[in-house]
Amino acid sequence: MLPAISRNAFLLGAFAIVCTGAIAFINVLTQPLILEQEQLALQKNINQVIQPDQYDNEIINTCFNVIDKDQLLGDDQPKEVFIATKNKQPVAALIQASTFKGYSGEIKLLVGIYSNGVIAGVRVNSHTETPGLGDKIQTNKSNWILSFAGKKYEQAKKSKWEVKKDGGSFDAFTGATITPRAVTHAVRDTLIYFQKHKTELFNTQPNCGEK
Repeated sequence: MLPAISRNAFLLGAFAIVCTGAIAFINVLTQPLILEQEQLALQKNINQVIQPDQYDNEIINTCFNVIDKDQLLGDDQPKEVFIATKNKQPVAALIQASTFKGYSGEIKLLVGIYSNGVIAGVRVNSHTETPGLGDKIQTNKSNWILSFAGKKYEQAKKSKWEVKKDGGSFDAFTGATITPRAVTHAVRDTLIYFQKHKTELFNTQPNCGEK
């Protein structure tokens, strides 16, 4: 009996090792493709957040990482900031932010803010929200996220940066309030971050294009 049990335990252990190795191998193979797809999605979102005729630099190579200890950008992990310029003058900062306050996992955003503090546009880089409900933050599902363009944060009007259910100015989705609330707060906090660090953002030497 004991040899049989030992043999079965050995086989189960070997099977587990093989499976773990296979998963790790697949991850190694697919990771470059995932990163490439994320980069393509980011470039697409950049072109949607700010129109190409508004800048003349290579935004994708004019960026740097910031670490926000106040976690206005979602957490204290490095976040990329892209700077749009025209005639060598700053036009806008495109800030990557995130929130974990949605219905299902992390929501990653790209928030474009003109130098005067007005939102150029907002796009979702990635999310795992519920299909048919929370995924309406995507532009191919609804135009809800376009409502942020042209908005500006003022401390005296902070209460406006809520969904209408909470007394604010932004619509929620039928049957899904958590997701739009989370995104609205994340965009608001990114605007606050920009106001606090505007000078630093527009004077930081880009380094993401370095090899």
